[in-house]
Amino acid sequence: MPAYSPPPGGEVRPHRNLRSLYLTYLLIAIWAGVLPWLIPLSLFFPPVYVLAFTVPILLLVIVLVWWTGAYYHSVIYRFSDGGIGWERGVWRRQAGTVPYSRITAVEIIQGPLSRLFGISMLKIRAEGDPAGGGVPDGLKIQGLTDAGSLKGFILDQMIPEKRGGGNGAGPEP
Repeated sequence: MPAYSPPPGGEVRPHRNLRSLYLTYLLIAIWAGVLPWLIPLSLFFPPVYVLAFTVPILLLVIVLVWWTGAYYHSVIYRFSDGGIGWERGVWRRQAGTVPYSRITAVEIIQGPLSRLFGISMLKIRAEGDPAGGGVPDGLKIQGLTDAGSLKGFILDQMIPEKRGGGNGAGPEP
């Protein structure tokens, strides 16, 4: 297996297309969830009632658009010798670490919209119930443009851990 270089600076942030993907999801939700009842409402009820329903929805959409940008800017993944650290969150910050020794599987996931935006997600499964800020169902690194390279880097980091040497020098004699 070829040796992969660590991410630049040991940090990975999502590509800006992740924010575009989230805004597309919001647009689809508005189109499918709001317009089907808003159009008949505007045809059959007085404008005051329509306004009373649409203003709160408009405010909610504005908050969600702001939140999407703030969340995108809050996500960061740090790669160290011992594991992968992560931070994210707007109102409630979350942080944790997944040690390489607990990683059991790494898979690349890409849906049709993600493919359209040229990004994918790396899902890292960890064994057991992590303690101290880990993620119970593993870690999802979203918004990657080159997930295969990062997957290779993580697999290279896992191999020495699984063999018992944590320093990357290979198997012990």
